[in-house]
Amino acid sequence: MTSEDIKSELEREPFRPFRLHLVSGKEFVVHAPNDAHMLRDALMVFERLKPSSEEHDKYHVFDLMNIERVEILPSNGKHKGKKHEQKRKSHD
Repeated sequence: MTSEDIKSELEREPFRPFRLHLVSGKEFVVHAPNDAHMLRDALMVFERLKPSSEEHDKYHVFDLMNIERVEILPSNGKHKGKKHEQKRKSHD
């Protein structure tokens, strides 16, 4: 994953929530553009207190090499299951 890949998702108009899939198997959702911040070779992702909250209580820093892929989510941030993911993969 490159910084330009992530930056383009953060700057998308209108913004669409996206899920980061890490090489470790963990996943993190970026609900809004202010939930993440690009660093030189990493992405800082702020974790919300609650999904509906605007407040953040902690953050994670992910090296871009550890981000396997980005999955664009529906505007409500919910995942539609495996069919959606398979369909998404076929368009990559």
